[in-house]
Amino acid sequence: MRESLISIIPVAPGEILVVDDDEAVRKSVLRHMTNLAMVTSQAETGAHALEVAAEKADTLDCILLDLTLADMDGWEVLRRLRADPEVAHIPVMVVSESPLSESDIVRSIEAGAVDHLHKPLAGALVCAKVRAISDRSRNQRELRNKLKFALENAAHDALTGLFNRRYFERRLREEVAHARRHKRPFSLLLIDLDHFKLVNDTYGHEDGDRVLRHVAEIVQEHLREDDVACRYGGEELVVLLRGTPGPAARVVANRLRAGLAAKPLGLGPRNEPRHVTFSAGVASADERNAFHADDIVARADAALYRAKRAGRNRVEVE
Repeated sequence: MRESLISIIPVAPGEILVVDDDEAVRKSVLRHMTNLAMVTSQAETGAHALEVAAEKADTLDCILLDLTLADMDGWEVLRRLRADPEVAHIPVMVVSESPLSESDIVRSIEAGAVDHLHKPLAGALVCAKVRAISDRSRNQRELRNKLKFALENAAHDALTGLFNRRYFERRLREEVAHARRHKRPFSLLLIDLDHFKLVNDTYGHEDGDRVLRHVAEIVQEHLREDDVACRYGGEELVVLLRGTPGPAARVVANRLRAGLAAKPLGLGPRNEPRHVTFSAGVASADERNAFHADDIVARADAALYRAKRAGRNRVEVE
């Protein structure tokens, strides 16, 4: 499935992440969080904490972070959390072995912590601070979801329901930055419907619009939730495939072609079944090109041109 207007996620119940290498401390916090009806995840190392934060970036309301961990100190974990834009919004409350000095309190604020606690943890104080932080965090998540809804609502093509070109260009910039930072591959499919002008000339523009909607529906049916399908212009579509290197992207493109071939569309006054085909060009940012993506659209367009020159109804890879 594509991202869509209905992808706005209801604000989930509160969830916190407790990061401490002392199991007794983690269990103590877990008991306190039960009183708040909050889901609690646990991590005993900084590395594990970073993994859980990335995995639960959309649902965590607070991270309770011990400053003295076995594998890396809490300051380094906090620095990495704040340096990653995908998790930087999660509030972090640092926990020290003893009361922080004034200079360490200033350091924690400058590092991005929203509050601090010291051991031994007092249950009432932990609950009060976590509740206050989590309430603010959930309100902010709700605002982010509403903003996302507004942006998506303004970023869709009215005819096909796919995202429009402006949205694609914004998402492409984000994906290029993500690929460079995390060395995570992605691919583009640039799709052009074959002989679309002939469809309009033969059956009229109303049936031409039906063809575009039909193709958009088939494309959406065969994509994953993280994939992004857009109407690029006229009879051209573009699909952004996250976490997908070139060879796998070609498989996806051919699966879309097969799905379209399996569903002819009735056209004209007699509703005559007609098979719609497309040509596609595939370009990727992956290990083969050191995740280079600055000219990925131009490379996909060049591959698409070869597909059309080679007879159409085919997929070509850069």
